[in-house]
Amino acid sequence: MSDKAKAKAKAKAPPGGARRPGGPGGKDKKQSRGGWKLLMLILVLGLGLAVLPTMVVAAVGMLPTLVAYIVDGRREKYAAFSVGCMNFCGVLPFMLQLWTQEHSFAMAWRIVGDPISWMVMYAAAAVGWIIYYAAPHVVAGYLRLQLDRRIQKLRGYQKDLVTEWGDSITRGAGTEPALEGEKQAALAGPEESGPEGEQAKS
Repeated sequence: MSDKAKAKAKAKAPPGGARRPGGPGGKDKKQSRGGWKLLMLILVLGLGLAVLPTMVVAAVGMLPTLVAYIVDGRREKYAAFSVGCMNFCGVLPFMLQLWTQEHSFAMAWRIVGDPISWMVMYAAAAVGWIIYYAAPHVVAGYLRLQLDRRIQKLRGYQKDLVTEWGDSITRGAGTEPALEGEKQAALAGPEESGPEGEQAKS
């Protein structure tokens, strides 16, 4: 291999022996993530088959959470989290009823066919939507109230300083630039008086 070919090969190679994004390291990470997802899917399906009547009630009752997850365009899925928590609180009593009385499909369909069950589960999901929309406004109002209190406290400190030191401290910030401008003009005066100044004097 000639020297030019070796130089081209070195230029193409990544610095420090770093792997490219599409290299073996990236494939290993993708395979590991895919393996975890497959394992979680198998576990969920296994649990669903083991407690199938419970999954029927949960699937019907948790539909608002699924809708919130699809509708929410944010990466964090705040709407799905808020609605899901409250929706699960509404579904949990009926799941407990199913576990304590009779864990069968007949009981599950009886719970699902009751309009009161739908009203309780979906009303809890509606409370989650209310929390999702109302929480930012409540937090913003609380922060605004805190800022107003802090401003009032700082104004009280300012009044105390004025009564103790006089109004000169409030005018100090405005007079310093003017004093500096006068000093600069006084210093620049003798330098600018060149031949034209002498002619004016003569």
